[in-house]
Amino acid sequence: MTLRLALLAAPLALLAACGPAEKSSAPASAKPEAAQQAAPEAAKPADGSAVIKIAPYVGGPLQVGVAGVGPITAATAFDQPTIQALFPKAAVKSAFIHVGDGPPGPIITVEQDNVPLLEIGKGADGGIAEIRLAAGDVRGPKGESLLAKWAALGFTRDQCRAGEGRTVNQTVCVRPEAPTVAYVFGVPGWTKGGVPDEATLKAKAQLNEFVWRPAETAQVGAA
Repeated sequence: MTLRLALLAAPLALLAACGPAEKSSAPASAKPEAAQQAAPEAAKPADGSAVIKIAPYVGGPLQVGVAGVGPITAATAFDQPTIQALFPKAAVKSAFIHVGDGPPGPIITVEQDNVPLLEIGKGADGGIAEIRLAAGDVRGPKGESLLAKWAALGFTRDQCRAGEGRTVNQTVCVRPEAPTVAYVFGVPGWTKGGVPDEATLKAKAQLNEFVWRPAETAQVGAA
């Protein structure tokens, strides 16, 4: 190769070496930018609202509070598949119960580890009317457990009333700060009706059941 040809070939070689390197760097940097732009849209709900996840109950103490029972709230549908999804390890069944002179009413029962946890009643509007809890590791709004003594729970007699219907001859108490939760106390040997005197409540009454109702129906009817 002559000196003239060598001088002409050198710039061409440099262009050939630099050209492809510049082109290949553009697509590599474009891909992360596209991913960063798409990620917020993928994570954002279609209506722009926040996504709230409800943790199902799988075991341990079942909490009864002002807003509901475990994962159940006033907004929960009275629907067997819905309740099953909230209690995935439980046996959830539909049934009917006869109370008083009226026709049998629909209920949903929840049983886990051979313990009947919940009896869920249906309201006239088709939603949940009440939830009864009379067995298992259930905790009230202040951590109270079933079979606790009336004297240990800090109630006064004027916070209680006589039970009716399913709770006849029992005493039903409600805390002012938790009006949706009724505490049903059994008083062994009490058949006189009305609320026992304070001495009898302190000596004999024990917590047999919690009854939760949505706020709009909590003050209606007996527990």
